[in-house]
Amino acid sequence: MGEIEGLWELQKHANILKDIGKSLKKIGSGDRIKSLSVKIEGTEKRLLDLERKIEEKENRLNKANLVLKEYDSKLQEIEESLYTGSISDLKQLTFLNQERENIKSKIEDKEIEILYLLEEMEELKKEFILIREDFQAMRKEYKKVVKECKSIIEELRDKALCEKKRIEEISTVLDEKSLEKYNELTKNRGIAVVEVIDNRCSGCNMVLPAIIIDKLKNNNSISYCENCDRILYLKK
Repeated sequence: MGEIEGLWELQKHANILKDIGKSLKKIGSGDRIKSLSVKIEGTEKRLLDLERKIEEKENRLNKANLVLKEYDSKLQEIEESLYTGSISDLKQLTFLNQERENIKSKIEDKEIEILYLLEEMEELKKEFILIREDFQAMRKEYKKVVKECKSIIEELRDKALCEKKRIEEISTVLDEKSLEKYNELTKNRGIAVVEVIDNRCSGCNMVLPAIIIDKLKNNNSISYCENCDRILYLKK
């Protein structure tokens, strides 16, 4: 492997290592996991809110049923007094009749209230079941994503170790001055070695002189872009 080919290989593996680093950083930030976590938290709050509303409706329903039971009992007492003939006083009979109608009206209102409460509870329970299903599905997905992320991170770390090892192997066979120049360009330019594509430097897109192209084609010596100073590589 010639010097320029070695530098090109070094750059390729450095690029791969850099991409692995970006992938690890992206996964490490946990954007997908955070997004799911926020959704799960919001859904859980919604479930708790629905549970509270259902409990409130149940309490109101229980109270309404107790009141209705009291009304029914009171109505039964009035009707017994009216129909047994134990009361003969006209004024008292009139009062009891009015009281009976009043109780009947209250019973009707309370029964309507109970029906509304039952309908509202039914809707809340349906909503609760649907949201709970979504919540369980999200928790399942969350566990799956966490597991996948851990697996990907381990795989990327293994790849990074392989790339670092390969970079070390290539570096040991390169000329010291070439390696110093490579490291200097990497520090200043980000990328040290760039491929020549359609007679242009792919680092800065400048058209290269014919003499440089001929030099790259005919020998293995290191050539630099006159514009960006990067090392040029021409695939032969």
